[in-house]
Amino acid sequence: MNQNQIKAIQSRLKSRNQKFTLEQLRTYIFTHYHDEELTEDQMSVIVEKLSASSEMVPTGAGELSHAQKKTLIQQVASTLDVSLPIEQIKSISQKMDWAISDRAELKTRIQSAIIAWVDHQIEQDKRQTDDIMQQVETHLIAGLEESNEHFSGKTRAFSRRVEEARDKFRDSEAEILSLFKVPS
Repeated sequence: MNQNQIKAIQSRLKSRNQKFTLEQLRTYIFTHYHDEELTEDQMSVIVEKLSASSEMVPTGAGELSHAQKKTLIQQVASTLDVSLPIEQIKSISQKMDWAISDRAELKTRIQSAIIAWVDHQIEQDKRQTDDIMQQVETHLIAGLEESNEHFSGKTRAFSRRVEEARDKFRDSEAEILSLFKVPS
């Protein structure tokens, strides 16, 4: 493995605002390419992989720009099929411990933070649903009681009218029968 090649890769990454130590690059190259001399194409592939979605985090992960952190959080969120609001991305970015040298571990932590946010949203939705259903139930009960009172009132009024009509009929019947009554 040529030290000049490693420095060239480091320089290319630095021009892309990605900072890796020589040791990180040496380890990565040894792991993926063993101890062979790299071709120009292989060097370009390494730069692309480490710039986009490498398994390593640049040195001084705290030095990641806000845009890099945001992009990384959005990448993990999209793999989970979750759309995060900007405020939540900022919140995760601020609360995250970015001092990790393994990008996979960093992604796992971001994933855990996103899952915790999703769980929180679900619990909020459940509480809101419970509140809404309680309000609907209260409204329904009040409406049914009002409807029952209305029906009872109308039924009592109808019953009085029927009773009045029956009394009137009996009075009329008694009057008619009194006309046919023979005096004794």
